[in-house]
Amino acid sequence: MTSQDELLAAIAWAAQQGWTPATGGNFSARAPQGYLVTASGRDKTRIQAGDLLLCDLEGHVLEGSGKPSAESDLHAALYRLDPTIGCVLHTHTVASTVLSRRFPDGIALNGFEMQKALQGNSTHDATICLPVVPNSQDMSELADHVRAGWPMPWGFLVAGHGIYAVGETIAACRRHLEAIEFLLACVLEESRWSK
Repeated sequence: MTSQDELLAAIAWAAQQGWTPATGGNFSARAPQGYLVTASGRDKTRIQAGDLLLCDLEGHVLEGSGKPSAESDLHAALYRLDPTIGCVLHTHTVASTVLSRRFPDGIALNGFEMQKALQGNSTHDATICLPVVPNSQDMSELADHVRAGWPMPWGFLVAGHGIYAVGETIAACRRHLEAIEFLLACVLEESRWSK
């Protein structure tokens, strides 16, 4: 399977989970010339190879039709920031949106077995924090917020916006995204019971 095919499969999988409402989210994978990224406004439930653009690490389109979303510039910034990042998957879910607003300084996790799916964690006993960065429509400013909090080995949440999962490979990024979504769903459910 090529990296393009693997990326398309990851996008389709995320869409099937309901994590890309109203054409939301954007997805990318590092490529020799830069990175492949979804074009703006494409329905992720019907994603095809023609919906991907090849961009250089400055975010300029090298191949493909359509335009990258404004957030493509953040993907480019992440690839420039950390050469180990091979994939960025960005989704919009209720849990990530609500909890990133409720906990703008980060979401502490402890006691969840699923924490072990996040790179570098081997026990549920450790307390880890999912970082939350302030939102901005200015991608340079948003990238500055991310740089200020780096390293973030699994990704981060953008307040009131969603998740940016990262990984060295598409498979690792997909694992991080799925684990983060599960953990956030648990935190959101616990918050309902604590009232």
